[in-house]
Amino acid sequence: MGSTKNYTNVNSNLMIKSILNNYFIKKFLSLIGAAYIFLVYVSSRKKFINKSAFDKLILEKESFIYALWHDQLLLSPLTWKSKKRIDILISKHKDGDIIADLIGFHGFNSVRGSTNNPNKEKEKNSISNIRKILKLLKNNISIGITPDGPRGPRHQVSEGTINISRISNKKILPMALAYKKKWVLNTWDKFIIPKPFNKICIVWGDPLDTIINKIDTSIQQETLEKSLINITEIATNHIDS
Repeated sequence: MGSTKNYTNVNSNLMIKSILNNYFIKKFLSLIGAAYIFLVYVSSRKKFINKSAFDKLILEKESFIYALWHDQLLLSPLTWKSKKRIDILISKHKDGDIIADLIGFHGFNSVRGSTNNPNKEKEKNSISNIRKILKLLKNNISIGITPDGPRGPRHQVSEGTINISRISNKKILPMALAYKKKWVLNTWDKFIIPKPFNKICIVWGDPLDTIINKIDTSIQQETLEKSLINITEIATNHIDS
């Protein structure tokens, strides 16, 4: 019985890998996904909290860093529509191809890579990605980052996001989303897929200026982490009320 279950799991994994390796299937899934999240967004009732924090940064001439948890990424770009260009950092993993194409259908550019380097062999790639992001920020292009991505730990801020903010002298704007109806995938981040005809709450935190507060990086990681946890709770509470 156990061997049959293992065989099924192996076959499922091979099928997923086969899908992720097929260019046309990935493009089709991205198109379907883009249409789906648009349906979710336009068919749902939305509540915005502290949106003035976002509007104020948009009006300023400076670029900034958008920060949200990885599990909340799917619908978030639709809340970023503005005259200011905002690119999004997406992992180079094959499942990231679908997300990158999906947000591309909604007019967003993606930066492929990660700012985290738990594997020392990937440290050079991480440094290269940070340089690309710094160049974008210097050119007045804001960037969306999931500080616990691409592979976790879940809801823990990596130092990469803080380092980018400190080097570039750009503010970090935390945001969070919560949904009344959703599916939660069995992934490391418990990735959320909201359902159509929903109730959505989007909350922005106060911008974090890492240069003015020249304190230890780990303390600033904790500050951003607490902010993201807090606004996620606020969004969830408004959905449940």
